[in-house]
Amino acid sequence: MSHEVRQESCEQATDTCGLQGRRDFLRTGLLAVGALAALGVTPDRLAAMERAFATGARVGDDLRYPLPAVDGVTIDTANKVIVARVGAEAMAFVLECPHRGENVVWQADNNRFFCPKHESTFKPDGELIQGKAERGLDRYAVRREGDELVVTTTRKFRSSTPETWAAAKVTL
Repeated sequence: MSHEVRQESCEQATDTCGLQGRRDFLRTGLLAVGALAALGVTPDRLAAMERAFATGARVGDDLRYPLPAVDGVTIDTANKVIVARVGAEAMAFVLECPHRGENVVWQADNNRFFCPKHESTFKPDGELIQGKAERGLDRYAVRREGDELVVTTTRKFRSSTPETWAAAKVTL
């Protein structure tokens, strides 16, 4: 099979194409690094953190994840959520730029998130720096229920209202 035929197949069936899957995997990995940097995780601490890929169990508007036992992230590519635990806090991030829904990537050299579609840039905490986006990155509402972290996907907190960001995390 030639490269041209393989590329054409990928464009027609992105859900099952191995090439596209690797691109999504790499993009998601960059997003996880960006989310950790936004939380103030140092490279030494990052090296010690656990990383996992999982899909949350959906119950209505909620996604349920096991409470992280140690610092680290759970990346849910199917639902575009990163669940992060840093110290004694857990939170969930929306992976998409609020402008057009493109996944943002972390640019370590510039210490910022970047949306490649329309070039919006965001501070490590998700605050908008510049671009077509009208606000910073969103976070989901979270709560603890027993040994689970429950992420309510219909409740997003906008970075433009900092007082609600405090409600977008739980103490473990």
